Parts: sequence; C-alpha cells; structure tokens
Amino acid sequence: MPLRIFGSAGKKKPVSELRAAKEGQPQEEETLEVLLERRKKIELKLKKLQQQAKRADWDLSPVERITKWGHRSYVGGLDLETWFGIGKHQYQYLVSKGLRAHHRFLDIACGSLRLGQFLIPYLDEGCYFGLEGEEILVQAGLENEILPELVAMKKPRFSFNYDFDFDFIDGFDFAMAQSLFTHLTTEDIARCFHNLKSKAGPDSTFFFTYFEGDSSSNPTESHANKGWRYSVSELSDIVSSEGWTMTNIGGWGHPRNQKIAFAKLAI
Repeated sequence: MPLRIFGSAGKKKPVSELRAAKEGQPQEEETLEVLLERRKKIELKLKKLQQQAKRADWDLSPVERITKWGHRSYVGGLDLETWFGIGKHQYQYLVSKGLRAHHRFLDIACGSLRLGQFLIPYLDEGCYFGLEGEEILVQAGLENEILPELVAMKKPRFSFNYDFDFDFIDGFDFAMAQSLFTHLTTEDIARCFHNLKSKAGPDSTFFFTYFEGDSSSNPTESHANKGWRYSVSELSDIVSSEGWTMTNIGGWGHPRNQKIAFAKLAI
C-alpha cells in the first residue's frame, strides 16, 4: 500500500503522484549564482523598506532622526558594507588625486566621520578639519569609529554650524563635500562656495559630488534626507558665479552613482 499524505483540502494523495507532479514541473537549479541573485533582491527590498520608514520621519528634527536611526544610517550608511565602503572609496580616491599626509584637509559636512575614520589616522597632526551642522553626529563618530588615542594624537578640529562658517581654518590644500550638494538648494550651494573662497589658495582643490539629472522637481528647502539633482551646466554656473572654475569628472565608481567634480579659484 503506497504511503499517503493529506493535501490542503484534506484529501489524501499518494507520494508517487506528488513526486510525478513535481518532476513534471521545470525546476530552477539552485546554483550559487541563483542564490546570490535572490539574496541581492531581498537586500534591495529591505533597503527600500528602510528608506520608506525614513521618509515617515522627515518631519522630525535632525537630532531626533539621528537618535532614532543611528549615526551611520543618518548619513546613508544603511549597512556596514555601504558605511565603510563609501568612506574607504573617498579616501582612496583622494590619495589617488594627490592628497598626502602633510596636506591640510577640509571635510565639509563631515557627519559621523565616514571619511574621517580613514583620513584622521592618515593625516599629520592638526591637518584634519571637519565642518558639520550637527555636533551629535561628530561626537558619535569620535566615540564609535576612531580610537581615542588616535584622536588625541592627531588633534582633528571641528566647527559646528549650518552657515558655512569656515573661520576655524586659515586655509586648505584639499577639501571635499561628499553627498552634501545632493541635499542642498542652489542658494545654499552658492553660499558654500562664496564663504570658502577666502580660505582657498591658488593650489587649493575642492572636490564635490552630485546627482546628475533634471532639477525641476527638486525640493524648495535644503534637507539632510531629501535628494537634489542638477545638470553639469547648472552646477558650473553656480561655481563660476562665486569666482571658481569647475572641472567635471563624472563617474568615479560611487556605489550610488553620484558624480564628482572639482573646483579651483578662477584665475
């Protein structure tokens, strides 16, 4: 007598019938490639759910959002791979463009030190300067991302304001604003270049990233967790209006497809 099992409707079906039905259906081979693709889809769904949850919190104050999401997630580090990966990518890119340990580096919107955790140990004492609007982010970075002995040794300096007040530095060799202009209006971008001009020398280089695209649907007020897109010509016009010359690089291997450009004082 063949072994029988119950179906969903309570009817008994011989195992032989179930096996035959299964064998009659095309089965996808569970290769490593298939499993990795399935994992990728699940991770994308989780990220979308996280982003949707974040949008529901946009009306909260920055401090409330930082407290709720954590210092990494607030600046876009939804997972460890993204958090460390983007910071390391910036660091390696800057070194490839000539940054050396003795250079004075200005990290504009340094956040919770996604880049700083790599640059502070690399740069000479007193050569790292970070500007950030939310002091709580920097404190979280100092407490969680860098050894206190390194902080004491390297003596990084910080200023906390949203006004692009750069009076805490005398000058810089390299500066970077990664994923900053992707959250700012044209007026605030112009303010950054305007205020930074007095601190730049003829050899100073300012790298910045942006999302390329149609700006017609951009929000009307700058927001740390909303996105802005600009064309290359729009950014170039802003930069030149403040006495700088922009050179667009474009793609640089950013995992979220942010483009990059740099600016130097106009001669």
